[in-house]
Amino acid sequence: MLVLFVRQRQRLSSLRQKSRQELETVLHQHAQELRTAQDGILQAAKQADTGLSRSLQHLPQGVVVIDSDLQLVAWNSRYVQLFKFPPDLMRVGAPVEALIRHNARRGLLGPNPSEDAIQRRLDHLREGTSHLHESAKSDGTVLEIRGNPMPDGGFVTSYADITSYKNAARELRSLADTLEQRIAERTRDLDQARREAESANRYKTRFVAAAVHDLLQPLNAARMFGSLLRSHLHDDAGRQVADSIEGALAAQDGILNSLLDISRMESGQLDVRMRDFALGPLLQVLQHNFGIIAQSRGLKLSAVNSRYAVHSDEALLRRILQNLLSNAIRYTPKGRVLIGCRRQGEHHLRIEIHDQGPGIPDDLQREIFEEFRRLNEGHDQDRGAGLGLAIVERLGKLLGHTIGLRSELGKGSVFWVEVPLASQPMAPTRIAPSAAAADAQGELPLKGLRVWYIDDDAPTCSATGALLQRWGCDVPLAAGPQAALDFAQRGNKAPQLVLLDVRMGTFHGPTCTANSPPSGSIRRRRSWSPPNATSPCAATPQSAAGRCSTSP
Repeated sequence: MLVLFVRQRQRLSSLRQKSRQELETVLHQHAQELRTAQDGILQAAKQADTGLSRSLQHLPQGVVVIDSDLQLVAWNSRYVQLFKFPPDLMRVGAPVEALIRHNARRGLLGPNPSEDAIQRRLDHLREGTSHLHESAKSDGTVLEIRGNPMPDGGFVTSYADITSYKNAARELRSLADTLEQRIAERTRDLDQARREAESANRYKTRFVAAAVHDLLQPLNAARMFGSLLRSHLHDDAGRQVADSIEGALAAQDGILNSLLDISRMESGQLDVRMRDFALGPLLQVLQHNFGIIAQSRGLKLSAVNSRYAVHSDEALLRRILQNLLSNAIRYTPKGRVLIGCRRQGEHHLRIEIHDQGPGIPDDLQREIFEEFRRLNEGHDQDRGAGLGLAIVERLGKLLGHTIGLRSELGKGSVFWVEVPLASQPMAPTRIAPSAAAADAQGELPLKGLRVWYIDDDAPTCSATGALLQRWGCDVPLAAGPQAALDFAQRGNKAPQLVLLDVRMGTFHGPTCTANSPPSGSIRRRRSWSPPNATSPCAATPQSAAGRCSTSP
């Protein structure tokens, strides 16, 4: 609708401009014709004989020539025809004052012409000053009157009938006014349509967000049950089936999250928080999280440590790099994947991800950034939905970061994002290994914690409770919001960690925790995800907002 609105405005503006140009062209041509005719009149007046002059007869204008004594010298029949003068007035040597008074009596000088009005016209002729004006007669005829002095004394006046030009000009002006009115009406219609489209888009966004949320609930529960199922299987065939189930569910989870990301970006509801931050810790987190996935596929993921600080939205930049890394691992059958940085001038840094995949043909390097566009290469069980690079490009535009690619067939590809450097250098920050890495090393960072899980979806509660217990947590509560409030009212011991859904029917997650009065304090921690199972925040890379719908 917005594109239609802009195109309609452009088309109406073009039509209006064209009408104005046609009007100006007509008037310009008319002025040129009159100037040419005036030159001819002066030339003919110089050569005119006395009385009804043959030299003036060919002119389309009415012409009259008087001498320095304001007496008639020559005229043409068009002049007599325009004013319908009686024959006794039209004689050589007759005073022009008689013609003026005759016209005054007929009302051609106004309804009640005074003696002063007649004398002003006579004085003007005596002065011999050039003049140009228009006069409308009672029958609707419009005359253009031009007067010029003769070189040897006297005065020549021409009367051109410009009624047709005036009518054409009025019609063109009427057309322009009509177009203006139509443009205003169409603008109001399009503005109303735009508001309706925006309202529908906002409704669509809310619907998509709610639908994806409701779809992800049972999907997360299924993934967690699948993770628990795998621990109870002891034969390779059963574990392979469990892995296939987990892979299919993870792919579906990724598609839903990607669709939600695109919906948020299209509706403009994606918050952007630009700030300066150190890049090194972010690269370390990515190396830890994706290193396990790469290792499971026989690949090696390396990250070059960076001392730079950049200016961006950390969550959205992480989303860009996650998608690029996931894409690189997916399409690299063997070898290594590298993520590093390259300085670009004084103010920018390019973050590059190198892979050793099959490469991308030149004619496809633009197409792969389109939605649902993917190459035939890659792992058969994990080829994606073709949304990752589309999200990368949209996020790049949203942040003002340039996204680029260079590739060579048979040798691999390099995807990069160029970000501005921070205005001030930042001290290097050392981060602890991620929870995923700790879990891979056999450590259980949540072991021994007393955890409450609050969600209005019963299967998710059951699956998450079981998964937390597997991690060594004490889970006295895994239930809905009302059950949690009742549990807290009974004076049970306060949890050290609360995991809860944000949207739970009539309950809002943070409000629910604010209203619960358990004794003791609740210890707040950031949520994390294991490598092979999902918490409510999902084990897949975070959403484009970088913030999942479940808050710790």
